Amino acid sequence: MNNLGIVVGDFIRQFVLLMILWSAPVSSGWCMADWRVAGLKVEYAEHPKGIAIARPQFSWQVSGEQRNIKQKAYQLLVADSPEKLASSEGNIWDSGVVQSARSVGVLFNGQDLESRKAYYWKVKVWAEQGGEAVESEGASFETALLHESDWQADWVGFPFGWVGKVLYFRHVFQCPADVVSGKVYLAGIGYHELSINGQKIGKNVLDPATSDYSKRIYYTTLDVTDHLKKENVMLIAVAPGWYGVPKLRLQMELAFADGTTKRITSNDIRNVTLGPTVRSGILDGEYYDARKEQENWLLPTDTIIKGLPNKTWGVAPIVEPPGGKMVSQHIEPIQVVEEFHPVDMKEVSQGVYVLDAGQNLAGWVKLHAKGERGDVVTLKFAETVYPDGTVNQENLRTAEATDTYVLKGDPKGEFWEPAFTYHGFRYVQVEGYRSPPAVTDFTVKRVRSAVADAGQFASSNDLLNAIWLMVKRTEASNLHSIPTDCPQRDERMGWMNDMTVRIEQAIYNFDMSRFYPKYLDDVADTQDELGRITDTAPFRYGGRPADPVSASYLLLALKTYEYYGNREILRQHYPGLKAWVDYLTTRTKDGIVDYSYYGDWAPPAEFGVSGAGYGAISKNTPGDLMSTGFLYYCADIISQMATVLGNQPDAETYKRLATETGEAFNRQFWDENAGGYGSNNQSCNSFALFLGLADGDRKTRTLENLVNDVIEKEYHLTTGNICTKYVLEVLTENGRIDVAYKIATQTTYPSWGYMLANGATTLWERWEYATGGSMNSHNHPMMGSVGSWLYKYLLGIVPSIDKPGFEEFVIKPYIPAGLDSCKGTYQSIRGEVGSAWQKNRGKLALAVSIPGNSTATVYVPTTSAGKLTVDGKPYSRHDQVVYRGQKGTYAVFTVPSGSYRFESVWKD
Repeated sequence: MNNLGIVVGDFIRQFVLLMILWSAPVSSGWCMADWRVAGLKVEYAEHPKGIAIARPQFSWQVSGEQRNIKQKAYQLLVADSPEKLASSEGNIWDSGVVQSARSVGVLFNGQDLESRKAYYWKVKVWAEQGGEAVESEGASFETALLHESDWQADWVGFPFGWVGKVLYFRHVFQCPADVVSGKVYLAGIGYHELSINGQKIGKNVLDPATSDYSKRIYYTTLDVTDHLKKENVMLIAVAPGWYGVPKLRLQMELAFADGTTKRITSNDIRNVTLGPTVRSGILDGEYYDARKEQENWLLPTDTIIKGLPNKTWGVAPIVEPPGGKMVSQHIEPIQVVEEFHPVDMKEVSQGVYVLDAGQNLAGWVKLHAKGERGDVVTLKFAETVYPDGTVNQENLRTAEATDTYVLKGDPKGEFWEPAFTYHGFRYVQVEGYRSPPAVTDFTVKRVRSAVADAGQFASSNDLLNAIWLMVKRTEASNLHSIPTDCPQRDERMGWMNDMTVRIEQAIYNFDMSRFYPKYLDDVADTQDELGRITDTAPFRYGGRPADPVSASYLLLALKTYEYYGNREILRQHYPGLKAWVDYLTTRTKDGIVDYSYYGDWAPPAEFGVSGAGYGAISKNTPGDLMSTGFLYYCADIISQMATVLGNQPDAETYKRLATETGEAFNRQFWDENAGGYGSNNQSCNSFALFLGLADGDRKTRTLENLVNDVIEKEYHLTTGNICTKYVLEVLTENGRIDVAYKIATQTTYPSWGYMLANGATTLWERWEYATGGSMNSHNHPMMGSVGSWLYKYLLGIVPSIDKPGFEEFVIKPYIPAGLDSCKGTYQSIRGEVGSAWQKNRGKLALAVSIPGNSTATVYVPTTSAGKLTVDGKPYSRHDQVVYRGQKGTYAVFTVPSGSYRFESVWKD
């Protein structure tokens, strides 16, 4: 497995070092001079450009060398110049001194923000212990076009011909004086790429973010100031992308040193032609003919065009708008996030070479080639190979996944990579080289939304470490402005049923604070007047209404609030979320939901319905059981949201709906004779336990049946994508971590270990290894919920919904027999959270790290609380942690910010 040993080895070395460091005494003496206020963000981004929100949210982090860092008050200043900010003049907004510990989700409440303007801000913070304020350094944000009326540009295109082709729009312009500021607001759909004077602007690829273009069109904000000269030529390539027919809307705002300004819009950009990218499709790949490159395009003159229209150039007319509102792109852009050479190359037949990237991923390959003019090099992408070594593309179905490059014959050699497509692959079959290439002639480029890493995990069990990496790689491969189901075949859609159990795993591994609000808008855009959403978002395939398992609509909002403290996401989407629950209620009879499409999708083959739905529909898990359970779950979530928003009538109404639905669920699906739910299988029983609908004796019997079934199956799962998550969680929370651990570390079919043993580097769509032209993706995150189990239960890091955004949270590790150590970190919105534990001769050392302005409830595993120490001293004599009592096999402490080492008696 490519670089797995390096990753895990380095992390274990860090684990040992941190255990040593955290065992050393840490000063708890209070000194506010040590405080630092940093990590300033607006709408969860540092120094963002292109903000188009009237009341953006602010956040910051407070840290220092000492413990118990707690904010008592803050003052936030926003100014329209750096000079005013430096003199502490908040002429746009001065919040005054606010007595509050809030440092996340602080809403702007100043003067109306103006479009196309830079703002500067800082925050002052006071400590609970008193003293002078500590001040942050200055930060900035810049607005985009806040109002639709700010757009002075129309849409242009070429509807007369060239359908499905990549269009090249060209414009020559002059700058009469030195440029002080040059900004471009650009929406070229499906995908666009802007160059000025021959230089590509920015690092973004596959821009803008995909959406339902009839509802909203994302535009990007680009700073072109440093790219402008006196004479300039602008070239915008627009590919069909997900939209199909290239269209362009552009607005350039220029400000000059002499005080004058200039605006250039797409209305001015009328020259359009075809170019070297002959065709491009997301699924089929890109065809590039370097012989069609035109160096004279880079000359800042229109004299190269001999009259319009002609055989080469057309006149781009104003065209029909896509229909959606213009929305500034706040989500992280898609970028090339990593580059490396293939790990191997084999000549499988004369002149046919197959590259091995060493892992499955999403992206493309950059090539270096020498040859004669007109030589054709092809690259065919696949996840697997046939026995003869050639690539197997059967599971891609109708996706051609082939890039083609036609050489221009440069004797110095030629470099090329695609611009408007991407592939899911491990292997690449290369044909067309006149002489054998070197492996270094090819560069693999990993391409995804550039969300930051959030979590790290390592343990003494190499299999768990490999599973963690496999899950993380899979999620990374499926972040392309929407959370796709797979990156390789003719699909690549945001499936709502997958998302229900995928959301937390992604949050622990990556910063999804901007990604999920964008995707929640995509889901909301599918909703109709009846409250119905669709199975995929943006809606390209599936049913309306969505399967009721799509609790992801609510969970996207709830988890964004819970993990990132984004209260506005609840306020903004509450009406739509409620409407979906109301619709599901209309589809009930005697409290039971009357429809189901997918249910617990894709269990092991023997538990699926043969010949229906790719064999992925569970034959033993009733669809109405899953659908009704999710109505209960969603009603309970809406009740929680209503409470957060202060809507007590709704809170009571939906709590009552949840109660009534739960009663109907028990009436319909409890089997008294069997002592379980539905068919008494793992899915039915784990789901009832997860929902909390099995209580008292029912809970005891249901858990016993679940455990017995797992043991009878020799610690193998019979679940699909949904209930796999719930089996691990309910076993762990109900005292059977031993059973959950054996499931997670299983190596025979069906299991994650089985995937790894059979060469997987990313998760399969099915528990089986299959390569034919069916439902056989080898890079599919829907089975990846074990990833969140590693963080939530082995590390024990869980936020509190009552104090969201990690203002308060829990560290409660579960300690399985057979696992000697575990260590990980999570980059919360308030700072890094750390949890590390290690067994040693009947003792357990637990090291925790709590970020500033946070408080944790730490559950220390122990079989003898009286002998427990903190930082080497009896816990009763520690001056920071507060003992709250014993709960089962845990001693419970309230722990303020800082790093601490607990040591307790522990025997497996």
